[in-house]
Amino acid sequence: MGKVVFISLVFAALSALLGERFVHFRKRTFASRELVKNHLPNCVELKNLDFGSEDITILADGLAFISTGLKYPGMPSAHATDIIGKIYTLDMKNPRMKPVELRMPRNFDLQSFNPHGISVYIDPSDDAIYLFVVNHPEHKSQIELFKYVDDDRSLVHLKTIKHELLYSVNDIVVVGVDSFYATNDHYFTHEIFKGLVEPFLAQPWANVVYYSPEEVKVVSEGYYMANGINISPDKKHIYVVDLFDHNVHVLQRKEDNALVSVKTVAVDSLCDNVEVEPETGDLWLGCHPNLWRLFMSDPEDKPGSEVIKIQNIHSDKPVVTQVYADDGHVIMGSSVAATYGGKLLIGSVYHKALCCDLNMVAMKKILVAAVVAAVAAFIGHRFMKLKEMALASREVTVKHLHCRYIKNIEYGAEDITVLRDGLAFLSTGLKFPGLPSFGDEPGKMYVMDLLHPRPTAVALQIKGELDLSSFNPHGISAYVDEADDSVYLFVVNHPQHKSQVEIFHFVQGNTLVHLKTITHPLLHSVNDIVAVGVESFYATNHQSFPNNVLNTLTTLLGLAWCDVVYYSPKEVRVAADGFLSANGINISPDKRYIYVSDVMGHLIDIYERKEGEQLVHLKSVAVGSLCDNIEVDHKTGDLWLGCHPNGMKLAVYDPEDPPGSEVLRIKNIHSDQPVVSQEYVDNGHVLIASSVAAPYEGKLLIGSVFHKALYCDLK
Repeated sequence: MGKVVFISLVFAALSALLGERFVHFRKRTFASRELVKNHLPNCVELKNLDFGSEDITILADGLAFISTGLKYPGMPSAHATDIIGKIYTLDMKNPRMKPVELRMPRNFDLQSFNPHGISVYIDPSDDAIYLFVVNHPEHKSQIELFKYVDDDRSLVHLKTIKHELLYSVNDIVVVGVDSFYATNDHYFTHEIFKGLVEPFLAQPWANVVYYSPEEVKVVSEGYYMANGINISPDKKHIYVVDLFDHNVHVLQRKEDNALVSVKTVAVDSLCDNVEVEPETGDLWLGCHPNLWRLFMSDPEDKPGSEVIKIQNIHSDKPVVTQVYADDGHVIMGSSVAATYGGKLLIGSVYHKALCCDLNMVAMKKILVAAVVAAVAAFIGHRFMKLKEMALASREVTVKHLHCRYIKNIEYGAEDITVLRDGLAFLSTGLKFPGLPSFGDEPGKMYVMDLLHPRPTAVALQIKGELDLSSFNPHGISAYVDEADDSVYLFVVNHPQHKSQVEIFHFVQGNTLVHLKTITHPLLHSVNDIVAVGVESFYATNHQSFPNNVLNTLTTLLGLAWCDVVYYSPKEVRVAADGFLSANGINISPDKRYIYVSDVMGHLIDIYERKEGEQLVHLKSVAVGSLCDNIEVDHKTGDLWLGCHPNGMKLAVYDPEDPPGSEVLRIKNIHSDQPVVSQEYVDNGHVLIASSVAAPYEGKLLIGSVFHKALYCDLK
């Protein structure tokens, strides 16, 4: 019994260990990573390279050497009998970009040639070109030394280098005619131990070896899988890619060819070979974004490819950039990336090779940068212009009247209109996009009798089918029917921030009876209204479009696309346009003229009413402030304006620096020299964001967008 329990425990522990190691291996190979394509323009497949191009190196004159036909353990090509290893050259200066197979020597065993990493050395004494190739005949490891003959595009085999320390060579970088550094990607040499045991143990047992005829020694170790290796342009540093640790090691060369670790740079991918750009010193890495898929080699779930560039690798902040990424539908298992003359070669372990145009990328980046800079400059200019239009730098000097707060008005009185008999209507509780609101309750309508010795705001009862829970009143206008003296109140309403006009009949007992709701596509952003009949009116649209994104754009661009709409049951049309933001609107006592406040233009526009309710522009009067609603003195015809002295403070509301209030008066507006005077100014400590000023018999009502309302004595 005890023996069975012991065996069960051992089996359970072993299963748990294997399970943990399996999960760890999948994590290390980025098995769950999904790649987002990042293609380069004008990438073309190179001819003749149908069985991979595992390593590529390019000389200073543009001659590229390419190894192809690698049969690597665990890869689909590992046991292919029809694949023969070859070496190609490619003239990067030739627009044909056609790889040429190099003729191999007859005394060399081509059948077992299995080329892996390569490196080139040019003898400074005679410019002879020597090609070093990692070779795996029968999956062993040895280094082949060739001399390149340009005349007949051939390789002369000079010797084969073997050593017990060169037991699992992956890549090589040459530093002399017969000396080099080489990476061993595994610790074991037996295929089962290399392919199964070592990956699951995941120990940093791989190393870098220095070889010369005089000495062979391990010069760096502690790698999980030492892969690509290369040298800096000044020959002072060696770069080693640790594929399983997802980083690049920077090592300093010493006089005795020993290597000292300087730093590691994380690349967040499983990178294979590394090439170095001679002019810049930038590193180019061919990487496997999901190595698990490379091992599985499922044609339905192909292994992808990734090219990574490292700039300023010796600085405190190297820049790691993904230059190319593909999910395997273009190129599978990328292993190397090498550049020359604005072109990028991408090789693979067993698939194909690509040549991509980097100049177009650079031009695209320059163009994008130029466009971004131009857009940024334009936006900056428009923002400064917008601040200028909003009078963002304006500070006001207080100029008060003898005033008191109107009771019951706690959440603004955005618009006020006063009848000839002293009856004043107030809209309150507006919730306007982008502005604060001090109350959560729906909007209300109030009435005040200004003939009363102590006028008080009284809430009006609203009867009818109107949804009071979403009532959001904005601009208002009253119309008195001369036939029977009936009072009709027109109210701009924004339920759910839509735009519609409500018509009420004012009856005794402080009651509004809802008669109808008016909606129309042209009434898309109504701000204010002036009634000219029982069911007809002019209305301002303070925005150009019902869409907020388009409105933000038109505001930023400073486009004067807002308008005034005439509405009657028989026709609806645009009566006037060309406003930056059409706001308050009203009518002269003799009904001949319409006044429109262009709040962002700091203007009052005067229109003459013509037959058929046509509006003809007469002139504009500058007011030097952002004026909201307009009220007209019934006796004098003077215009009274509730204004925002600093629109920026209103837009970015700060209770510590509240937006102020300003009341302007325009006398003799139809004369050649209208008189604009400042009647009331506050810095926001008494009244925040005044929006309307309505006079009556020496008294003045001042309303606000969302704050309070004042009752002032003009005498």
